[in-house]
Amino acid sequence: MAKQPRSKVVFITGCSSGFGYHTARELALKGHRVYASMRDTESRNKAKKEELEAFAEEKKRFVKVLDCDIMSTASVEAAIKAVTGAEGRIDVLVNNAGYGVYGPLEYYDDEKARHAFDTNVFGYIRAIRAVMPHMRKQRSGHIINVSSVLGRLGLPVMGYYNATKFAVEGLSESLLGEAYLFNINVSVVEPHMFATNFAGSSMKKMSEPADTGEYQQAYKALLEKQGNLINPKSGPQEVGKKIAWLVGKSKPPFRVPVGKHARRDMFFARFMNPLALQKIAAKLYGLGDAFKKM
Repeated sequence: MAKQPRSKVVFITGCSSGFGYHTARELALKGHRVYASMRDTESRNKAKKEELEAFAEEKKRFVKVLDCDIMSTASVEAAIKAVTGAEGRIDVLVNNAGYGVYGPLEYYDDEKARHAFDTNVFGYIRAIRAVMPHMRKQRSGHIINVSSVLGRLGLPVMGYYNATKFAVEGLSESLLGEAYLFNINVSVVEPHMFATNFAGSSMKKMSEPADTGEYQQAYKALLEKQGNLINPKSGPQEVGKKIAWLVGKSKPPFRVPVGKHARRDMFFARFMNPLALQKIAAKLYGLGDAFKKM
């Protein structure tokens, strides 16, 4: 069985903010060689690139920022080629890039729905497809897919995001069996809601509340009260620390919930009647009145 090096070569997608940004920092602090990727490193995200590189220089750690658009197969393959060309191996892939999507399922927009799946699901698949030949050759590696509690628990007016994350859960289970054949580990990290750009600049709406007829009140309530989903005492660095912990495990677990209420909600999702769960979730997150009056 191939022995994993103590200092691992890690490639992370979506490092301009949130989980990816903090994961890059935490892994670098643990002594790993981190290749942090993001789009637009010479324009929109230039400051973030410089910030990560300055952090690495100050801490005397290794972080190299690569330009990578997960929507492009050529871009993903070029980034992985840059890593393997420089290091001769790739030990860990952290699939993180993605965004939140809001809107009732009935108010469907073809282009927006395809874009959500192309980013949140096919972006992961592009990166997996690019690293697997290297990991198979090594007979070692670790693929970490960042999912969400909402990959196992559906909420009203979040169906499109739920669908992308449920897909990540399913492909991760399948990959677990395929990767096992080659001594490659697979983990899926399931954060609860954290204070990131998920509900800010990264958020996309399938439709505006005013355009959704009878769904309008519930939709507006979710947007206004989504802060109720977030534990104010935790931040995205908690997810970064958990991923760093996971990378250090010789036998990493498959499912890794993260956040104060993550395990609670996972338990509910697994054992409760789905309709009863929807009612409890609405009450827990302050949405009960809005959904009751629909």
